[in-house]
Amino acid sequence: MRFTILTALAFVGLSMAGSIPSGGKCKQDGSLGNCESNLCVQLASEPFGKCK
Repeated sequence: MRFTILTALAFVGLSMAGSIPSGGKCKQDGSLGNCESNLCVQLASEPFGKCK
């Protein structure tokens, strides 16, 4: 039961993640949302990247 609720909340959170404007913080794996341009530049040594 708990797993189902947690899974549902995760999907709701993902569906609410909107597009990130140019210059915003992003992660290459898309965990913070997707860039409007679909281009997130993140160096391997940095925790976040920037939408271009």
